[in-house]
Amino acid sequence: LADAHLRLALSLPPFIAAADSTHTLSLATPFSSPSTAATAARRDAQPHGAAIDGVGSGSALQVDKGSVAEVLVIGSGVAGLTATLRLLDGGARVVLMDKEKRLGGNSAKASSGINGCCPTHSRSDKNAADTVAAFAADTAKSAQREPAGLIKLLADSSAAAIEWLLQRTSIDLSQVAQLGGHSYARTHRPSNGMIGAELVYALQKEVKKYEATGQLTLLTGCSATQLLQDASGSVTGVAYIDANNAYATLHAARTVLATGGFANDRTNTSLLAAYRPDLLRFPTTNGEWATGDGMKMAMAIGAGTVDMEHVQIHPTGFVDPSDPDASTKVLCGEMIRGVGGILLTPDGTRFVNELSPRDKVVAAQLATGAAAFPILLNAAAAAEAGKHVELYTRKGLLKRLNGVSELAEFILNPPRFVETNGSATATALAQVLSTTLAQYNAAAAAGADEFGKRYFYNAPFDPDGAFVAGGVVPVLHYTMGGITMDSNGAVLRADGTRILGLHAAGEVTGGVHGHNRLGGNSLLECVVFGSIVGKALAEEVKQARALAAEAAMAGGAGGP
Repeated sequence: LADAHLRLALSLPPFIAAADSTHTLSLATPFSSPSTAATAARRDAQPHGAAIDGVGSGSALQVDKGSVAEVLVIGSGVAGLTATLRLLDGGARVVLMDKEKRLGGNSAKASSGINGCCPTHSRSDKNAADTVAAFAADTAKSAQREPAGLIKLLADSSAAAIEWLLQRTSIDLSQVAQLGGHSYARTHRPSNGMIGAELVYALQKEVKKYEATGQLTLLTGCSATQLLQDASGSVTGVAYIDANNAYATLHAARTVLATGGFANDRTNTSLLAAYRPDLLRFPTTNGEWATGDGMKMAMAIGAGTVDMEHVQIHPTGFVDPSDPDASTKVLCGEMIRGVGGILLTPDGTRFVNELSPRDKVVAAQLATGAAAFPILLNAAAAAEAGKHVELYTRKGLLKRLNGVSELAEFILNPPRFVETNGSATATALAQVLSTTLAQYNAAAAAGADEFGKRYFYNAPFDPDGAFVAGGVVPVLHYTMGGITMDSNGAVLRADGTRILGLHAAGEVTGGVHGHNRLGGNSLLECVVFGSIVGKALAEEVKQARALAAEAAMAGGAGGP
C-alpha cells in the first residue's frame, strides 16, 4: 500500500461495531437474505474479463478464463481454513490464497488449546459447574467489556465449534486445562501434539481433498496488495504479487479476509509503530508474515477499525540459550502454567498468581525489574503437559533437573538470567528456593495464596524432587484490534455501513477481545467466525446460482 493510502486509513475515526447475539454457531445452515444473494448474483455475472491474470506457479488448479471466482479467501490460518472448508462443504467454488508457501500462518504456532463450554466429552470434576454464561463473563472481564454482542456470540457458539471439529476432522481434543483468567478448565488440546499444528493439519487435509474435484484452487506464495472495487464501492477481488513476483489480479464475487494481525509489523507502514510504538522493543512470537496486510488493504478502502491500541504482551516466550537475543521467540504456552507451572524471579521468589489474565501477569513481571524469569514444573505437571514438555526439552528450551540445588545452578547459569543475581551463590539461592516451595505448598494446602491464586494443580513441589525448568520473557503475541465487522462477519465502514463483497474472520478483525484476549479464545474465534462467514457465503452462492439459472431460463424462453 502507498504511504498516502495508509495515512488516510489511519486517520479514520474508530468505530465499534454494533453486534447482535442472534447468530449462534451450530451444525445447521444459516439463512442469507434474498436481497444479498441477488446483489451477489449480479456481481457473479459481471464481465470482469479473466478471473486470474498472470496466475503464479503457486496455483494448484486454474480458474477458467472469463469467469469470476465465487469466493476468494485470503489467509490460510484456522480462520481461513475453517471458512474455506465450510464453503466447500456447502458447494461453493473457492480460491484460497496465502503469501506463504506453507499453509497455517500463526495458527500453526498455537500451543495451549481452544476453548469450549461445554462439550459433553470434556465435562469433569474440574468444570462440572461451568456454564456458557460463566465463560462469557470471564471473556468480558478480561476484555473490560459487557458479556454481550460478539463476546456472547463467541461463548454461545463454543461447544458447537468443538463438536464440529471433532465430527468433521480427525483432530483429538481430549485434554482439558484451566488457563489464566478462566474460572474453570475449558481449554481443549490434543494428547498427541500441539493444538496449532494438529488443527491446521486436520483442517487442511479436509480442504485439500477438494483440489482433485476442481472445486478448490490453491494459490500459495501470493501476496495480496490491494482490494479491487467497482464503481459502487463493492469489493470485486484483489490485486496481488504472484509466486513469480509478477503483478496479477483475481476477480471474485465475494472476498474473505483471514490475514491475521500485526504483532510482527516492522515494515515502513507499521501498524505497530502507528498504534503502539512503545511496544516495538519487545520480541515477538509471531512469524515474519504477521504485518497486518489485510487490515491495511481494508482500511485503505474505508473499513472501520476498533481497539487497534490493544496489543497483547504474552508473559512467557522462551529464552533460547543458543540465541538469547533472538527477536522472535518460541511461545511457552499458557497451558504450562495451566497444569501447575509456577513463575519465579531470578532471586527465587514468586511474585504473581500464575493463572491471572495475561496482562496482569505481564504487569507483575515488569514491576519486578527483572529481564527474564524461571518457569518451573514438578514431575506431575510435566507429565500432564506431555508432548509440550517433550518438544520444548528437545528444542533445548526446557531442562530436566533434580532438586533445588540443580535448579539454583540453572538459574545462575548465563545466558538466561545473566542480568540478575550477580552476587548470589548457588547455596544461598537453593535455600531461598526451598523456602519459596514450602510457602507454595502451604498455600496449596490452604487453597489460597497472597496473590489471589485458588487453583494449585499438581501441587505440592518436592524440593528434592524432579523438575523441568526454562527461562521466559514477555513477548508480543496478539493484536486484539482490527477491522470492524458485524455478527455475520461482514466488514463495516467507519460509519457502520457494509462494504459489499467483503467479509472477514480471525485476528484481522476487532471487537471480540477488547483490552485483553483470554488464552484459548483465538483459535475459538477463528472457528466460530470462520464458520459463520463460510456457511453464510455458501448459502449466498446457492441463492445466486438459483437466480442466475432462473434468469437464463427466462432469457431462453424469449428467444427464437
